[in-house]
Amino acid sequence: MTAVYITIDTEYSAGLAVRLGLGARQEVFDRSITCKTPMGDVGIVHQMAVMDAHQIKGVFFVDPMPALIWGVRAIADVIEPILERGHEVQLHLHPEWLEIAGDANPLRGRTGRAMHDFTEQEQVELIEIAREYLVQAGAPAPTAFRAGNYAADDATLRALLRCGIRYDSSHVPGLPSSDCRISLGQKDRQVVEHHGTIEVPTGSINALRGQRHAQVTAVSNWEMRAALRHAVAQGIPMLNLVSHSFELMSRDRKLANPFLVRRFTQLCRDIARIDGAHSATFRSRPPRLGEETGAARMPVSEVRTGLRIAEQALSNAIYGRS
Repeated sequence: MTAVYITIDTEYSAGLAVRLGLGARQEVFDRSITCKTPMGDVGIVHQMAVMDAHQIKGVFFVDPMPALIWGVRAIADVIEPILERGHEVQLHLHPEWLEIAGDANPLRGRTGRAMHDFTEQEQVELIEIAREYLVQAGAPAPTAFRAGNYAADDATLRALLRCGIRYDSSHVPGLPSSDCRISLGQKDRQVVEHHGTIEVPTGSINALRGQRHAQVTAVSNWEMRAALRHAVAQGIPMLNLVSHSFELMSRDRKLANPFLVRRFTQLCRDIARIDGAHSATFRSRPPRLGEETGAARMPVSEVRTGLRIAEQALSNAIYGRS
């Protein structure tokens, strides 16, 4: 059986909070979390409805740092529907909220946009603050972490060890341009213990131009279906897939992107239909050392790649405006 982890980075947009003003919490929520559009909501409630229809459980990496300016209730509004539907909440962290918080910054005025902008001790403090907000908002104590923008480093892994958080999933071997600074390379695609923490790389899929990050916006349904079938056929134990709470929207976060809405729905349908694939979470089926996390050796198909490039071009032309 191939365990499929659908991990969803779930976050209020710091950029929207700055542009719209700190009094616009509800609008930022509507455009980042529930993702209201004239075509209907396409955020986490929609994503969970699709997963529920196919008996899939998701892992929602929730960023609690907006509690610095909006209080714990803002985070509870995110977490409560996730837990009510039986999905999993883990810890996400975007430190740019420290600067937005101004005088409420608990880190003695220190700011930065990435976890690796901070010392190991400062990262311990950040993780402890974020975890406390997450638990106060109603979530169980997290066992897994992903840095905002994947921007972790080795100090992050040591900090997680000190905080008692067992898993990290910030290493992205299929995205060489990522902001991750963990000392692992593109060939490190297996679950591994690194600086005392178990690193669970995000999945990657073999494509014409090298590895492709296994994210809803990055791979087509043809590619993902082929990856699932390849993983099952080859006995690959897990696929670690990535999405975001706002990922099914246009780039300006005003419209639903039907190309991506359809991709997400088809992905869940394929997981449910392909014999040998099943959904998993960090708690229901913890990742194991040595397991592959993607379909990096899947045979390349020029047809699949060409169809994805064409679909991406059309999607970006219509829904990619900023």
